[in-house]
Amino acid sequence: FQALLFFPRHFFYLPLMPVRSVLAIETSVETGSVAFWSEGALLAERSFLAGRKPSGTLWPALEEVMQEVRSLDAIVVGIGPGSYNGSRVGIAAAQGIALVHECAVAPLCSFEGVVPASDRSLAIGDARRGSFSLQRVVKGQIEGEFELVDQEALSAAILQSHEDGREVFSFDSPERFALPDSITEIIVRRQSEAKNLVAAYFRRSPKEQEALSQALPEPFYLRDPHITIGKRKSLLD
Repeated sequence: FQALLFFPRHFFYLPLMPVRSVLAIETSVETGSVAFWSEGALLAERSFLAGRKPSGTLWPALEEVMQEVRSLDAIVVGIGPGSYNGSRVGIAAAQGIALVHECAVAPLCSFEGVVPASDRSLAIGDARRGSFSLQRVVKGQIEGEFELVDQEALSAAILQSHEDGREVFSFDSPERFALPDSITEIIVRRQSEAKNLVAAYFRRSPKEQEALSQALPEPFYLRDPHITIGKRKSLLD
């Protein structure tokens, strides 16, 4: 028995049976990927250059992987942080396929699609306008609160993590943070991969998987968008 609940512009699929077949989509990073995992084995995987138009480069890879799919219990999608446009494309694709297969869409932070060199790591990002993001990752799962800090606090966090033996990684180029060379060389550039998102999903308990299926898939924002309100002139002018 499967419970399918419809809501405006979104649906929840509550998996009441063990999850065996999972499709994963990652389009929020520079090199996108699609992976299909079924009955404990990775059956298909494709990567592609997401670039500025992931809506065009995703489909050939997705079409190839979908040839191996007969049924799906869940679709895992990386929601960033990363390319906002890329995240939206991946989420839209996941929701469309889920409608056809009547299965769950499980959104995961793309930091969970990385396999760092240490069990405990620190993911950092450039949040623009002089601010930077910090997110702790423990055994492939984000932990604690997401933080926005200034460059001084970023440097301190990187040095402390390095001292504690935790890898510091980023989707951005290390040079982008404009830090001293001694700190820049600590940062490892990594990318999220669809197959790692599947692994992160299966590390969760069935109850946690069900909770993910009820989460609204939306891009992971490093910070609230900056909106400039236009000054509308009077119609009498």
